[in-house]
Amino acid sequence: MKKNVCLLILALLACSCEIPFSIDDISEPRFLIECVPTAGDGAFDVMVAYADPAYGERRVGQYPFRPGDVSITVNDNPVATSSMTWEQSGNYYTGSISGKFAPGDRVTVSVSGDGIPEATGTTVIPDEPVIKSVDITKINDKEDDNGKRFTIKLAEPVKDGEYYGLEIIVYEESYMLEIMKTPPFYKLDTLKYEYGTTPGQLASMSDINNLDLDAFAQVRYKYGSLINSGGSYEEYRPMVLLGSRQWDGDSYSFYLNASFDFSDILDGMPSGDTDYPVVDPYPYEPEPEDPDPDEPEDPEETYTIPIGAKTWYRIELFRLSEELFNYCKAQYLMDYNILSNFGVTPPNFTYSNIRGGLGVVGGVSCTRTELYPDPDNKDPDIPGLLRP
Repeated sequence: MKKNVCLLILALLACSCEIPFSIDDISEPRFLIECVPTAGDGAFDVMVAYADPAYGERRVGQYPFRPGDVSITVNDNPVATSSMTWEQSGNYYTGSISGKFAPGDRVTVSVSGDGIPEATGTTVIPDEPVIKSVDITKINDKEDDNGKRFTIKLAEPVKDGEYYGLEIIVYEESYMLEIMKTPPFYKLDTLKYEYGTTPGQLASMSDINNLDLDAFAQVRYKYGSLINSGGSYEEYRPMVLLGSRQWDGDSYSFYLNASFDFSDILDGMPSGDTDYPVVDPYPYEPEPEDPDPDEPEDPEETYTIPIGAKTWYRIELFRLSEELFNYCKAQYLMDYNILSNFGVTPPNFTYSNIRGGLGVVGGVSCTRTELYPDPDNKDPDIPGLLRP
C-alpha cells in the first residue's frame, strides 16, 4: 500500500510543470458582463463591471457608468433598458430586467462607452427539463440512520452536449410543546425552516471506488443570477453542476444525510498505540442549584420540549446552456482546484463567451417538482389534552 502511494506521488511530481504566459499585452480596461437570462415570467440580473489591466495606467476614481451604455436584444428585438434601476458596489453595477422569456429565445447583451472596447455576449435559452419521477428510499432499515437515496428520472435520456444544474430545497417543521403553569397548560408550537442542501456522492465502498472528483462542481445560484451579481450569500442556493456523463441514461442518483463508514477502508491498516491524552468530550457539569424557596414563582414562566419533526424535499432541476456550464465550472475550479496547490495542474482555467470583454451571457431554464415527504415522517406525539 505504502509503495503504491509513493509511486503515485512521484508520478504527480513528474507531471508537474510551469506554463509561461504573458499578462502585459492588455493595457486598457475591459467590460465584464455576467447575465443569466432565464426562461419563464420573471426577472434576471445584468451585472456590469470594469476590469483593470494588470499592467498599464489605472483609472483614478470611479468609472462613469451610464445605464444607456447597456443594450439587450431578444431575437434581435431591442429590450427597453432606460428604466432599469442599477445598484452600485465599487466598480460593479447590477440591474434587473423583467419580462417573459421562452426556451429558444436568443438573448444578446452589449456594453459600450467611455472609450472602452465594446463587449458583447449571446446565448440561446435551452429547453426546460422534463422530470418523469422522483424516487426517495432509505439506504438501510436502521432506525437511527436517516440516510436517503434519491433517483431523478427524466422523460428522455440525456444526450451529449446537454448540461444541468441541481438544487435540493429542504422544508422542515419542528413541533415544540410549550408547557405553562396556568391553563391551558399545554400549547403546540410549529417552527418552519427552508434551506438548500448539497447532494452527496458517497454511501458505500462501491461509491468511493467509482468516485469521479472531476465530475463534481457546484456554484451558488438564485433564480436569474449567480452569486457574483450581488445580494446576500443566504439568498443563493448551492447548485451542483451535472454534465451528460454523470447521468445514467435518463436517471441520476444522489444521497442526503448519508454517513459513509470509513472503517471499511481502515480495516487491516496498522494502528499503533499513542501517548495522546484522552479528553472527555462531555465533562461533568454540576446540576444547577435549586431556586430560592423565598422567591415567588412566575406564573407566566414556560418551557418547551421537542415532540417531533417532519421533512419535505423539492427538486429544482436546471438546464444550462453550454457557455453557462463552462463558466460555472471555471468559477468552481478557480476556488477549489486542490491539485494546483501542488503544481500538478494550472492554478485555474477561465472561460468567457464575451467578445471584447470578460464574463458570460448564459441561458437557463428550470423545472420545479412538488414537495416529496421524507420516508421517515411520522406524526408527533401530541398529548391528549391537545388532541381534538
